[in-house]
Amino acid sequence: MPDVRAPALLLLPLLASLSALAATTPAPTTPATPGAALTEQIARGETTYVLACAMCHGDRLEGVSAMALSGEDFHTLYRPLPPRALHDLIRDTMPYDRRGTLSAQEVLDVTAYLLHENGLPIPDGGVRTDTLDHTAPESVPQDDPAS
Repeated sequence: MPDVRAPALLLLPLLASLSALAATTPAPTTPATPGAALTEQIARGETTYVLACAMCHGDRLEGVSAMALSGEDFHTLYRPLPPRALHDLIRDTMPYDRRGTLSAQEVLDVTAYLLHENGLPIPDGGVRTDTLDHTAPESVPQDDPAS
């Protein structure tokens, strides 16, 4: 009967050299696109919203037993304000029956989700503690060519 271990033993030096090469070669990194982190934050915010907010504010932000978190009134109120206004309201008062149970990151994520769903400006790189005071540039009226 032939010795089947011999071919396997011949592979050991090859495997050892490949292991050494893998240990010294840095793994390729995929640069994160600026939108990737924000997309992830919005997805996390949506998950938290569904679990902690939708029962009162509705699956589509339409409001059920609490105010709607979308629509013209919401947009008018929050468009000129920095994300901090919405963030602090969520942090300090929500969920209504379990105030203070959302983590700091969950509050940031829900804020990003609500801004996104309402087409409101989100700071570059997402909603973070260092971007809460970001304000959207005011729209500058265009000169009327007829005048």
